Amino acid sequence: MKLHHLLVAAAAALPIAAPAFGQAQSPDARVSLRLEGRQLQEVVDFLRDESGANIVILDKEAASDAISLDLTDVPWREALELAAELAGCVVEERTAGVLTLTRPPRVTFSFKDTDLTEVIDAIGKVSGANIVVAPEVSGTLTLRLTNVPWRDALDVAVKTLGYAVVEEGRGIMRVVDPLTLQAQLETRSYQLRYLRPRGNYVPVINSEFVAGSAKAPTGEIEKDFPIIEAMRNALSTGGDLDYVVDQNVLIVRDTAQVHAEIAEMIERLDVEPMQVFVDVKFVSTTNDDLLNLGVDYGDFGPSVGLTMGQIPIKLPFDLGDGGWEDGIIANDSGQGPFTDPLLNAGSTTVVPETIFGALSFTGVTATLRMLQRDTRTQVVQAPKIIALDGREATIFVGETIRYAEAKTEQGQAGGLNLSVVEASGSPVEVGFQLLVVPNIIPGTNSLTMDVIPKETSLSGQGDSSLAPAGFDVFTVGAAGASGSIALPRVRSSTIVTSMLLQSGQTAVIGGLSTDIELNRVSKVPFLGDIPILSFFFKYKEKTKERRSLMVFITPTIVRSAQDTQSILKREMERRTAAYSDELRELIGDEISNANDVQSSLHDPVAPGQDVDLTPFVEPTPGS
Repeated sequence: MKLHHLLVAAAAALPIAAPAFGQAQSPDARVSLRLEGRQLQEVVDFLRDESGANIVILDKEAASDAISLDLTDVPWREALELAAELAGCVVEERTAGVLTLTRPPRVTFSFKDTDLTEVIDAIGKVSGANIVVAPEVSGTLTLRLTNVPWRDALDVAVKTLGYAVVEEGRGIMRVVDPLTLQAQLETRSYQLRYLRPRGNYVPVINSEFVAGSAKAPTGEIEKDFPIIEAMRNALSTGGDLDYVVDQNVLIVRDTAQVHAEIAEMIERLDVEPMQVFVDVKFVSTTNDDLLNLGVDYGDFGPSVGLTMGQIPIKLPFDLGDGGWEDGIIANDSGQGPFTDPLLNAGSTTVVPETIFGALSFTGVTATLRMLQRDTRTQVVQAPKIIALDGREATIFVGETIRYAEAKTEQGQAGGLNLSVVEASGSPVEVGFQLLVVPNIIPGTNSLTMDVIPKETSLSGQGDSSLAPAGFDVFTVGAAGASGSIALPRVRSSTIVTSMLLQSGQTAVIGGLSTDIELNRVSKVPFLGDIPILSFFFKYKEKTKERRSLMVFITPTIVRSAQDTQSILKREMERRTAAYSDELRELIGDEISNANDVQSSLHDPVAPGQDVDLTPFVEPTPGS
């Protein structure tokens, strides 16, 4: 085993240190906090670093307040709200996604049959806020409030009598009748960044085992862009909304209050989408069962023997109850997200042909290294693809083959005329196709995936110019007007499944198997046909070959464009190391130095840097 491989395998087994307060990895991640007498500023710094959010404490005195928390696996935003509440602060979301923590003055009031304007005036004096009351605002109310933020007190008092608070900017607020706002409609434009209608092209996969397909664009904005309908539902009576497709801009004409709601809605929805990097390996294994029985005279005299083939590969995980044939890959440990009760120890039920399981980093590394070194195993394809969260993606590697079909027509003289035209089922696509639909689970490092791998190949017995490999020859027509035509025999294997995985975890799909059986009998003329004695003059050979295709799928959540660049860099480094190792094995250390090749293309990994834990070893051509 190479030193580079040893380092990767060892690093995969090392525990990763947890952050001081808990663990989180994304803007929608969950955290665990166990604090005793820690400053609010420390908690905010931790949540800011872990979530990537812009959080500012505006009250400097509150920043030094000591708080205690004991939370386990909660959304980071909820943890922030609770920490702010313990410090007497409130969290406000401003434009551009900035969160501020302020400690507003709290009020305690008791009013009975008091005019609304007097209540507003009292709140304004305590808070120091700039509040303008419209002339039409009137009415009396009774309320009792104890130690609540002044803004909450203002909203409750105003809404009790059916009025609204409108923020005009620069700290000025107006209390108005909502009906008067209809005469004060404003037109504003909103530039959308990441939100946009679906593209004109959608991935598809053709299979009789797959029902349904991706939704193609209809040409109607309301249907292709659901956010438009959501925005229209937020408009007030008399409001209007238009969408400019070319510029991806919303133009809204409505009241200031509605504009504030739409701006907040866009701020929450128009965020950089996460992606999923899907690394796939199609691994083909071939197993031979060979039975020789009888006497083979051959070229060097008779020889007697009985031989039987065996499975040449032992994978580093348990097989199904049915053995290699019935459960090519199975997880019968009783643990993990893919556990099937039928696979537990002691079960006598034969598992179905298609089984999928999960491997750890170490298991995947060992498995693929072993498969690559086995002469009966080949990594036939290794596609990689990046898909947006919730969007379909497909990749096809293969070729398109056209073929003809015979067409007969009755001629004027009564005979049959034979012609050849392109077949209705032509062309046929031969190769590998993978369609994935990843869906990241918010607040976790997990995702669900709809996975459809499909392999199509030609299996005909043709070996001539008329019928090339993969085609079969058929004779068509009647006497005097007959001919031969070559048609493809297509063999296809398809799996349709859904799975739940952690980011970086590898799923293994097996069961795509093909059996080829060959019987050969050779005998001495006449003597080989004598009953009983024919055994000594006859030789039988029975060969059964099973070709199995395993699919290794490793999704990795990509949370930003920077993560995409990091994955690309690690992939290039991994490929450089793999091909350097191959050259060293083929040519020798004196000619090819893998370390020199790698260092000439990439900077060395400095102490303390993250180690590439990618479990796969790049396949070598033809291995």
